[in-house]
Amino acid sequence: EEEEEEEEELSFRQSTVALALLCAATAGLSEVVVGSIQGAAAGAKVPLAFVSTILLPIVGNAAEHASAVMFAVRNKPDLAIGVAVGSATQITLLGFPASVLAAWAYGEPLSLDMLPFETACLVLTILGVATVLPSGRSNWLKGLTLISLYVVIALAFLFHDSSETRAPAAAKHKRLG
Repeated sequence: EEEEEEEEELSFRQSTVALALLCAATAGLSEVVVGSIQGAAAGAKVPLAFVSTILLPIVGNAAEHASAVMFAVRNKPDLAIGVAVGSATQITLLGFPASVLAAWAYGEPLSLDMLPFETACLVLTILGVATVLPSGRSNWLKGLTLISLYVVIALAFLFHDSSETRAPAAAKHKRLG
């Protein structure tokens, strides 16, 4: 059975211009969100860690989520998994370290030193995904398992007392020079 070839909807030039315009708009809106997130979290009486770890990624990655679902519906699991896992890989290997380097350049303390709660959530996430992906097959139970894991981690961030501080560690990360 032959695969249907998809029709080209936009030319390369049109796609590039649209991407540039959307990136500029996203950057502008991101500045607005970053400037208002602490006030919004305090006003809603929701922990800042929950807003920044759970809510912002859902909203910020809505297009990625939609494209992954679209690929899955079109029976293209390789693309769906590539979108989902590729995004996490980019953040882990590029976004997080680049943020640390940018903070260092601006003289702001930021490190990869995570608190035990954050580390436990990261390890739990890695283990959860690692148990589902190796088989290369999916079913409703694996999907339900991952969604349940997400809900558990979201609730943990919602109810976690984030009064732990990095005060002793912050002193180690002063600007060099």
